[in-house]
Amino acid sequence: MIEKSETKQKKCIFFLRKINEEIIRIATEFFHENNVKILERHGDVAFVAQASDEQIETAYQSSLFSGVYCKGIKKEHLKKLLEEQQNVAKLWNFRHSEEYKKVRKDLSEIGKSWRDEKKDQPGPQTLWAPEDFKEILFKHLNIKEDDLFEKYGKSEYKRLKGEFFVKYEKELARIYKDETVAYHLARIAYSLDPIYYDVIKNLPHELIEILFLEPSCWKMEGEISVGIIFVESSREDGPKFSSSERNTLQSRISDGLGWLAEEAPMAAHLTWVFDWQFVNIDVANGTDNDNEAYWRDPAMGEIEYYGNTYSTNWSSVASYREDLRSHNRSQHAIVIFVTPYANDWHAYASGGRLTLARRNNWGGWGINTIDMITAHEVCHLFGASDEYTGSGTPCSSCNTTHGCYTLPNGNCGACAKPFQNCVMDGNQKRICAYTQGHIGWADLFVELTTADVIWAGTDDNVFLDIGDRSFVLDTPNHDDRERGNVEGYALNYTGITKSDIKRVGIRKSPDGFNGGWKLKRVRVWCRGELICDKNNINQWLEDDYRWWVCDTCGASSDIVNKLRVDITTANVSWAGTDDNVRIYLGGRSWNLDNDSHDDFEKGNTDTFKLDPGTSLYGSMISSIRIYKSPDGIAGGWKLKGLKIYVNDVIIYNNQTINKWLEDNDRNWFGSI
Repeated sequence: MIEKSETKQKKCIFFLRKINEEIIRIATEFFHENNVKILERHGDVAFVAQASDEQIETAYQSSLFSGVYCKGIKKEHLKKLLEEQQNVAKLWNFRHSEEYKKVRKDLSEIGKSWRDEKKDQPGPQTLWAPEDFKEILFKHLNIKEDDLFEKYGKSEYKRLKGEFFVKYEKELARIYKDETVAYHLARIAYSLDPIYYDVIKNLPHELIEILFLEPSCWKMEGEISVGIIFVESSREDGPKFSSSERNTLQSRISDGLGWLAEEAPMAAHLTWVFDWQFVNIDVANGTDNDNEAYWRDPAMGEIEYYGNTYSTNWSSVASYREDLRSHNRSQHAIVIFVTPYANDWHAYASGGRLTLARRNNWGGWGINTIDMITAHEVCHLFGASDEYTGSGTPCSSCNTTHGCYTLPNGNCGACAKPFQNCVMDGNQKRICAYTQGHIGWADLFVELTTADVIWAGTDDNVFLDIGDRSFVLDTPNHDDRERGNVEGYALNYTGITKSDIKRVGIRKSPDGFNGGWKLKRVRVWCRGELICDKNNINQWLEDDYRWWVCDTCGASSDIVNKLRVDITTANVSWAGTDDNVRIYLGGRSWNLDNDSHDDFEKGNTDTFKLDPGTSLYGSMISSIRIYKSPDGIAGGWKLKGLKIYVNDVIIYNNQTINKWLEDNDRNWFGSI
């Protein structure tokens, strides 16, 4: 059965007619070929995707699906679903229930920063899980934890937080001479006993290299498996979720991950593949000072996944993740723990897992905010950095680099100019350009700085020119390129490699109401490599000269970055003209006119700096044509000489042309 809606694009669930790996592969290819964005895959039984009526009809005709539903599923249709599809259908129905609609309508926390002092901030994200860090540390130092404690004695430190945290991170940056290393080490320290604060300040150089020289990284793309483990007590008086809480949490987590998939570029093919696990453990509730291990490890002993079972320790989380990834043939796999058990923090992510605990009513944010807390923490697992300031583990530098593409944290609230709303700062459905780059959506990334002088800003369109292609640089719902701004632009899935970048140029459209724009700095990254960093440019892009180009940033020595023409008018009576003059080179033409200047006067040499445009190479320039428009009131024009510069090198110089261009003979031709 196909349900239809009047809306052009909607979120629907597609139930597979058969359950096997080959059908999943064929169905995935079907969606991609028909430009249907998949958001979720629930095991082997159903997909959730955004589709139009026409795409839904095509899906029905494919015979791959037994039913497609864009609203709640009626009881008579539920009965027709396979047994494996029933639980997925029940969750889908709850997400479309009146009860859940009320939850989604609660917008009281939307727009608030995670630094809200009335609530708990999300916990620290770390490149390494504390458990993994300690294992590597003990192995490298050939020491046990008790011996380490004895060596360093009793620490005088209190828990890292706020200004103390920032001070500690800066001290680590001074010690290791690397702000990014300090960023991660400080967050690892936050998650450990205070005695480790001194240990981390005295790590051997070779251990730093092991940890950070070639860190592994993930891009948020392709199919990503998600094992979501609800951990509750089997004891009568133990911590539990109500049925309503459990359903709401499932739905909010799905919504948070689904939102990330909706925001992802189509070319990312981001799809979350769910495995829901619900376990009950015979463990007494702890306190809000207890680490998760007391409930997490017993929970892992209760997991069963396609015949695989797991031991009661931290390493089982990695084993389960690998089984998820292997079974689903996905790019990566993560685990989300959800629990009412007491825990030392309500939300944090590291080591391929994130934890959501009911502590202090989900950190004071409430259950309704779990969707964006989930999205925030998952972004951490794929390289995104925090952007909020205040207490907790605030960002304090725009220079630390993150993600597979090692891009700066340019939207850190402590230093951004200006700061832009982002899920990494607060409960808001927006992913800033820097975060897009961190999670792997920007193979080409541009950062522009506007000079901090009066009238330097612009509302005109600006473009990146890489020689053979150009890209619009624009941030939706943001006033770009105001005076003093430093702004990043994530160019998603361009397919560009370093060899494709023939040069780096910045262009501006014709001057609008406010005239020109003063460009101060340009930085460009291609697939994580900084290929252009030019500071103190301080050039006005305005009038007829609206481009800047770096002739040392790029792979081509032949492309024309600068084109200059010097034309001399003969020094004889009536030699000058006010008529239009054009030059033709390399199959292109330019009108020769300097704004606010009387060109082609008797005896004068006029210089014209021409915009070479894209895809013009020196090897293409072999013939020259000078053309004058039909004679005006002053008659003809006598051309004396011509000099042509390409990239500041003279390629043609003839000062003995001495030809009248008039009447029906208004062309001069030359060759190089």
